[in-house]
Amino acid sequence: KALMAAEVNPGALAFWAGGNAPPEGETPAAAEARWIAAEAGARTLQAAGRAMAEPGVSRPGRWNEFAALMASTGAEGEAASRARNAEQAFEIGGRLYDACNGCHKTYVPTPQRSP
Repeated sequence: KALMAAEVNPGALAFWAGGNAPPEGETPAAAEARWIAAEAGARTLQAAGRAMAEPGVSRPGRWNEFAALMASTGAEGEAASRARNAEQAFEIGGRLYDACNGCHKTYVPTPQRSP
Protein backbone atom coordinates (compact mmCIF):
# COMPACT_ATOMS: atom_id res chain seq x y z
CA LYS A 1 0.00 0.00 0.00
CA ALA A 2 2.84 2.38 0.80
CA LEU A 3 4.40 1.83 -2.64
CA MET A 4 1.04 2.51 -4.29
CA ALA A 5 0.41 5.68 -2.29
CA ALA A 6 3.92 7.13 -2.45
CA GLU A 7 5.03 6.12 -5.95
CA VAL A 8 2.55 4.40 -8.24
CA ASN A 9 -0.44 6.71 -7.85
CA PRO A 10 1.51 9.99 -8.18
CA GLY A 11 3.57 8.54 -11.05
CA ALA A 12 0.48 7.37 -12.93
CA LEU A 13 -1.31 10.68 -12.45
CA ALA A 14 1.71 12.61 -13.73
CA PHE A 15 2.06 10.32 -16.73
CA TRP A 16 -1.66 10.43 -17.57
CA ALA A 17 -1.56 14.24 -17.51
CA GLY A 18 0.87 14.13 -20.43
CA GLY A 19 -1.59 12.29 -22.67
CA ASN A 20 -4.67 14.21 -21.62
CA ALA A 21 -5.92 17.34 -23.34
CA PRO A 22 -3.90 20.32 -22.12
CA PRO A 23 -5.59 22.66 -19.68
CA GLU A 24 -7.23 25.69 -21.27
CA GLY A 25 -4.75 28.51 -21.70
CA GLU A 26 -1.70 26.35 -20.97
CA THR A 27 1.48 28.23 -21.78
CA PRO A 28 4.34 26.59 -23.68
CA ALA A 29 6.39 26.59 -20.46
CA ALA A 30 3.58 24.91 -18.52
CA ALA A 31 3.16 22.34 -21.31
CA GLU A 32 6.86 21.55 -21.16
CA ALA A 33 6.69 21.17 -17.37
CA ARG A 34 3.69 18.83 -17.77
CA TRP A 35 5.61 16.66 -20.23
CA ILE A 36 8.71 16.59 -18.02
CA ALA A 37 6.50 15.46 -15.13
CA ALA A 38 4.93 12.81 -17.40
CA GLU A 39 8.39 11.46 -18.25
CA ALA A 40 9.32 11.33 -14.57
CA GLY A 41 6.01 9.64 -13.74
CA ALA A 42 6.67 7.00 -16.39
CA ARG A 43 10.14 6.34 -14.94
CA THR A 44 8.56 5.98 -11.50
CA LEU A 45 6.12 3.40 -12.88
CA GLN A 46 8.99 1.41 -14.36
CA ALA A 47 10.83 1.32 -11.04
CA ALA A 48 7.66 0.51 -9.09
CA GLY A 49 6.79 -2.33 -11.46
CA ARG A 50 10.25 -3.83 -10.94
CA ALA A 51 9.97 -3.35 -7.16
CA MET A 52 6.58 -5.08 -7.08
CA ALA A 53 8.16 -8.24 -8.53
CA GLU A 54 10.88 -8.43 -5.88
CA PRO A 55 10.83 -11.10 -3.18
CA GLY A 56 8.93 -9.92 -0.15
CA VAL A 57 6.66 -7.74 -2.28
CA SER A 58 5.59 -10.19 -4.98
CA ARG A 59 2.43 -12.24 -4.50
CA PRO A 60 1.15 -15.47 -6.00
CA GLY A 61 -1.00 -15.53 -9.13
CA ARG A 62 -0.85 -12.81 -11.77
CA TRP A 63 0.91 -10.24 -9.56
CA ASN A 64 4.22 -10.36 -11.43
CA GLU A 65 2.40 -10.17 -14.77
CA PHE A 66 0.69 -6.96 -13.66
CA ALA A 67 4.00 -5.64 -12.29
CA ALA A 68 5.72 -6.35 -15.61
CA LEU A 69 2.90 -4.60 -17.48
CA MET A 70 3.37 -1.55 -15.29
CA ALA A 71 7.10 -1.53 -15.99
CA SER A 72 6.74 -2.06 -19.74
CA THR A 73 3.98 0.51 -20.21
CA GLY A 74 6.06 2.88 -18.11
CA ALA A 75 8.96 2.42 -20.55
CA GLU A 76 6.68 3.01 -23.54
CA GLY A 77 5.15 5.98 -21.76
CA GLU A 78 8.51 7.53 -21.09
CA ALA A 79 9.36 7.34 -24.80
CA ALA A 80 5.99 8.82 -25.81
CA SER A 81 6.36 11.60 -23.26
CA ARG A 82 9.88 12.38 -24.38
CA ALA A 83 8.54 12.64 -27.96
CA ARG A 84 5.66 14.85 -26.70
CA ASN A 85 3.28 12.48 -28.48
CA ALA A 86 -0.05 13.00 -26.72
CA GLU A 87 -1.97 10.51 -28.87
CA GLN A 88 0.52 7.74 -28.17
CA ALA A 89 0.73 8.65 -24.48
CA PHE A 90 -3.07 8.53 -24.25
CA GLU A 91 -3.17 5.05 -25.81
CA ILE A 92 -0.41 3.79 -23.51
CA GLY A 93 -2.18 5.39 -20.55
CA GLY A 94 -5.27 3.34 -21.38
CA ARG A 95 -3.25 0.13 -21.29
CA LEU A 96 -1.66 1.22 -18.03
CA TYR A 97 -5.13 1.85 -16.60
CA ASP A 98 -6.24 -1.64 -17.69
CA ALA A 99 -3.19 -3.20 -16.00
CA CYS A 100 -3.79 -1.24 -12.79
CA ASN A 101 -7.50 -1.99 -12.80
CA GLY A 102 -6.89 -5.70 -13.44
CA CYS A 103 -4.51 -5.88 -10.52
CA HIS A 104 -6.87 -4.02 -8.22
CA LYS A 105 -9.73 -6.35 -9.16
CA THR A 106 -7.55 -9.42 -8.59
CA TYR A 107 -5.84 -8.20 -5.41
CA VAL A 108 -8.60 -6.38 -3.61
CA PRO A 109 -7.09 -4.04 -1.00
CA THR A 110 -8.13 -4.67 2.56
CA PRO A 111 -10.32 -1.80 3.78
CA GLN A 112 -8.82 0.33 6.49
CA ARG A 113 -10.69 0.34 9.77
CA SER A 114 -11.38 3.55 11.58
CA PRO A 115 -9.98 3.72 15.12
